Amino acid sequence: MSQVIRISDNLYKRLEAHASGFDTPSNVVEAILNAYESVTINTNTNITSHGQEIQPANKLDIMYLGHSEEEFKQGLIAAKKAYIKLYYTNGSSAIKEWNAPRFNAESAVNGNLRSGYLRGWKEKGIFKAELSINRNEIE
Repeated sequence: MSQVIRISDNLYKRLEAHASGFDTPSNVVEAILNAYESVTINTNTNITSHGQEIQPANKLDIMYLGHSEEEFKQGLIAAKKAYIKLYYTNGSSAIKEWNAPRFNAESAVNGNLRSGYLRGWKEKGIFKAELSINRNEIE
């Protein structure tokens, strides 16, 4: 369930200045929190956060739950929103909301994913991503 946080216009503009590509204010806040929580890369290129070690991933599986990639794309164009469940090598997972108001027929699903949520997947220890238009299918 998403929460609403009210911030001043000036603070929003500061957040917006850090966004790139298809980043949302939520993604920028998440990146700031990650930096604040001191996610570090140790000498073995393992990522350590809160005492949990994440090994780099060797392979990335992208799954469209109950749909082909093209069916998912058509659903994303219509809904302008989707959900992504990321699986990490340390056994944890996280569900992200993908807001895609400008996504259209010429847009590439994998290209957008790899330049957004899946950017740096190896180093982040992401080995699988499940996508769905319906959040209930992904939980």
